[in-house]
Amino acid sequence: MTLSWKIAGVAIGLIAAGFAWNGASRYLASRQADQVIEKSARAAAMEAQQAEAQARQRHDELAAHLRQRRAELASNYRHVAGQAREYQVKQAVQLGRQLQEVQRVEDSYLLDKSQQCADGIVINRRGSTFSQAMGKDGHPIQCQGNKAAEPLR
Repeated sequence: MTLSWKIAGVAIGLIAAGFAWNGASRYLASRQADQVIEKSARAAAMEAQQAEAQARQRHDELAAHLRQRRAELASNYRHVAGQAREYQVKQAVQLGRQLQEVQRVEDSYLLDKSQQCADGIVINRRGSTFSQAMGKDGHPIQCQGNKAAEPLR
C-alpha cells in the first residue's frame, strides 16, 4: 500500500471516528435530555398531585367553614326570632294593660245604677234621697246621657 492509501485510510478512519464520536455524543445528549424530560415530567406530576391535594384540602376547609358560618347564622336567626317573640309578647301584655287602663278610666266616667243624669247634672240616688254629685272643685259634675264630664270614682 502506498502512502496515499495509508493517509486516505487514516483520514477515512478519522472521519469515521469523528462521525462515531458525533453520533455517540448526540445519542448520549439525547438520552440525557430524555432523562431530564422524564424527571421534569415526574416532578410536574408530583407537583400537580400536591396541588390537587392542597386544593381538595382547601375546598374541604372552606366547606367546613361555610357549614360553621351557616350554623352560626341559623343560631343567630333563632335567637333573634326568640327575642322578637318575647318582645311581641311584652308589647301585647303592655298594650292589654294600657287598654284595661283606658277602659277603667272610661268606666269611671259612666253613671252606675245609683246615678242618673238630670238636666245635665249627675244626681246620686240612695233609696229615697237624691243629691248632686260634686267634682274635685266643689261644683256639680256635668253629664250627658250616661256619661259624666269628669271621673266619678
